[in-house]
Amino acid sequence: MIQRIQTLYLAIALGLMVSIFFGIYATYTPFVILTSASCVLLLATIFLFKARRLQIRLCIYTSLILLGQQIWMGAVYVKNMSELSFPLTTVFPIISIILVLLALRAISIDEALVQSYQRLRSKKDKK
Repeated sequence: MIQRIQTLYLAIALGLMVSIFFGIYATYTPFVILTSASCVLLLATIFLFKARRLQIRLCIYTSLILLGQQIWMGAVYVKNMSELSFPLTTVFPIISIILVLLALRAISIDEALVQSYQRLRSKKDKK
């Protein structure tokens, strides 16, 4: 589990999303809910390493939640630009989306590799 690169990508994304809890957006309840949901999905994706298809679905759902959160954070920042300073945690969902997409790509490669092994094994068994 730990030796796979997608686990590293997902763990870094999880760390970034957990760090949002300590930022300025932690005072807004909707952001806390979205961040909590994305953290739970990222944690589930890390521990479901044997179910690659489910991992792929969870990565897609997490990316959509993070994209929605980033759009909403951007809208709140533009709306309250005079009152808020631009914290570094504002860009963490974008970085997390990139990391989740990299993990999705690595999971898909693993799944294709396993499928090719199964095809070879089934051809071998037929002979």
